[in-house]
Amino acid sequence: MKYLIIGTAGHVDHGKTALIKALTGTDTDRLKEEQARGISIELGFASLQLNDKILAGIVDVPGHERFLKNMLAGTGGIDLAVLVVAADEGIMPQTREHLAMLQLYGVRHGVVAINKVDKVDQEWLAMVEEDIKDLLKGTFLANTPLCRVSAISGEGITDLKAKLTQLSEQLTPRDSEAPFRLWIDRVFAAKGFGVIVTGSVLTGQVSIRDMLQIYPTNDVARVRGLESHGVKVDTIYAGQRAAINLAEVKKERVDRGMALSALDHSQVSDTWDVITQWHSEVKSGTRVRLHIGTGEHIGRLYSFKNAAPSYMRLILEAPLAAAIGDRGILRLYSPQYLIGGVRLVAPGQPSRTLGPARQSLADALRTNDTKQIIYRLVSEFRRPVSKAEILKVSGYLLEQQVVTILSELTAAGAIKVLDGYYLSNETLQELSDTLKSLLSDYHRDQPERGGAPLESVRQKMGLDEKSFNLLIAYWQPSEIITNNGSEIALPEYAAKHTDKKLSIRTQFEAVISPDELLTIDVELLSEKLQLTRDKAKMVYDLFTGDGTFVRIGDMYLYNKTIEKVAGKLQLYFQENQTINVAEFRDLLQTSRKIALPLLEYFDLHKYTIRNGSQRVMGSKLKNFNIYL
Repeated sequence: MKYLIIGTAGHVDHGKTALIKALTGTDTDRLKEEQARGISIELGFASLQLNDKILAGIVDVPGHERFLKNMLAGTGGIDLAVLVVAADEGIMPQTREHLAMLQLYGVRHGVVAINKVDKVDQEWLAMVEEDIKDLLKGTFLANTPLCRVSAISGEGITDLKAKLTQLSEQLTPRDSEAPFRLWIDRVFAAKGFGVIVTGSVLTGQVSIRDMLQIYPTNDVARVRGLESHGVKVDTIYAGQRAAINLAEVKKERVDRGMALSALDHSQVSDTWDVITQWHSEVKSGTRVRLHIGTGEHIGRLYSFKNAAPSYMRLILEAPLAAAIGDRGILRLYSPQYLIGGVRLVAPGQPSRTLGPARQSLADALRTNDTKQIIYRLVSEFRRPVSKAEILKVSGYLLEQQVVTILSELTAAGAIKVLDGYYLSNETLQELSDTLKSLLSDYHRDQPERGGAPLESVRQKMGLDEKSFNLLIAYWQPSEIITNNGSEIALPEYAAKHTDKKLSIRTQFEAVISPDELLTIDVELLSEKLQLTRDKAKMVYDLFTGDGTFVRIGDMYLYNKTIEKVAGKLQLYFQENQTINVAEFRDLLQTSRKIALPLLEYFDLHKYTIRNGSQRVMGSKLKNFNIYL
């Protein structure tokens, strides 16, 4: 079965509700006030079986300008519009406004029903038809059929239904395999059942016992029961009207305008970058009403410092849960009139300028290039990104479609895959350039150091540890960097630094004998190597970093000196079973201040084994090659 949603539009009292009743037998005015006043106030719903393969849900919207908010709540998710114009009144203000709103909402299919033809003569009807044709020029209804009908007499109803059936057969059905999504248009509680929400299913399908997420609260609820037009069902599909009984959620936490969705798919923000389509352009900072889905949201529009008026920043007074590409209607806050439509690009970034990456994403959205949209979404992260993150920001696309596009982009070389994470070549190049610049600056400012500390580089690049480690794992074999485990350097610098390090080591070994039991510090190096204190500090840091200088308690000793001492200790144990601190001090002809921490170092590294105040030879010393 093919499912779709038909929505009405048109001026108040032009017979929209009567027309639906003539088509379906259902009176969609359910409120007592509506029935008493003879006008629609709230949304109404009916079901229309067009043929044995197509079932349509119909949303009846109020036509009075005072209830425009409710009208817009019912228009955002329709597949096909029926613009109703009364033959006796012709085109009226809400006829024009509703048509403009349908256009801005992106509705692309529909028919025009000229109602109440039984009230006018043919000459008048012909003039009304000409006015309608002029109004429709340049709109999605420009070439649509005009159906002459009378909801009261039944004239033309069969023809209208045939036209609706014909158009419905041509429509591509909504994707029931994509993630589930519904804008909530009604919320109520039923005794013994709990919370029930209704809405039109935009994408996906839902079954009893499924878990769904309510946005923007992020509450998770279980589907307890399902109905479509009063019929209990086990599963509801895209294009159907749905009444969903939710468990594990309170009614106070749910309201019209919220989204009911598959888990982890919507984005929530009070700041959105948008593409605007102006009906009546306004100044930056203007307070507006955004109608999107079934909700109304108050906020202000701000222009970017570097972008055309078609790109704006929308800052709302409360968070909005939405997805890339969602369309909305803008009305001035007061007085309330139509100023245009928007298409959401992505949650806003902390900048008053529109960055090139965001501009590229907006441009891809304008052309509806899905592959380019996915590529730009990956690029926007500025880091390696998981498939789950990509699926979340790509809205309600079918997962397999996204995976296929990622595979195609990878095969084309536009995207790199780093241990299951995706990174655009554009971002990789930018990050690589940033890294090279950082390292180049570091090497210039710290010429005596072998490389920049990894953690320092990560923080300067603004990357999380996972992303940084993935990039390091790519950069190292690609010979963009050398990595010694704690520091990284540009390969050309590392080679030069190795030569310089060898030169410094040669100078050091020429003036410092391993036979001298010297504690190494900056002052000693400055004196022996005839360096300034800053240069001596660099050498000190270099050799403590590579293990040339070994920490013994609160001091540093030359590693070859330690080997010399170990050799002397080994020889000592050839003639003695034990040694204490005093004997060790005398052996080295040094002070207790040096002897004690050195002996404790040997204990720690298994050169000796302590037994009370005495030490015996340890396993490492037994196998030690004497270096004398």
